[in-house]
Amino acid sequence: MANDRNDFAPEIRNAAWWASDTRRAVNGKAVEVILTKQGKLDPPDLSHIEAVQMGHVMQPIILRLAQEKLGQEVKDADYMLTHPTESWLRCHFDGITADGKTLVEAKNYNAAVRNKYDFETGRIPGADWAQLVHECAVHQLDRICFAVLFGGNEFKHYVYEITQEHKDELIKEMSVYWGHVKA
Repeated sequence: MANDRNDFAPEIRNAAWWASDTRRAVNGKAVEVILTKQGKLDPPDLSHIEAVQMGHVMQPIILRLAQEKLGQEVKDADYMLTHPTESWLRCHFDGITADGKTLVEAKNYNAAVRNKYDFETGRIPGADWAQLVHECAVHQLDRICFAVLFGGNEFKHYVYEITQEHKDELIKEMSVYWGHVKA
């Protein structure tokens, strides 16, 4: 199963700011993330949640669907990287095109949230956008495909161009939270 490694241990997770932390901060949970990283709050155990488990099960299928839509090979990118200059900023990845130029973020979402997305215009919720920018910033890439399977029966994707300004803005915002972790 994807992402089933020691680098998901609390001591590793608490030593840096990850894309999932960015998602939670944008969703109004920054205080919980900060307290968890400071050891004042136990990290949530999501291992028993079926939706989380199914996300791991469906990831290879979603990456294959993205490969078909992109018209190029998508490789598994189940690895961790640290930002080259911001050592507190880290990320795991789902997929990357064989040419190494485009990341692929795979999501398996409930059909009930489909109305929050417009794949014609690229409109997505802020937490998803922040995660995509975080991933591009850490990997030092400018393109990312957001690939989503809704309700197990509707696949959508959109390729975003992430600018250096997007990355710089996100790093600046997240550095405030990381400063609270270290304070």
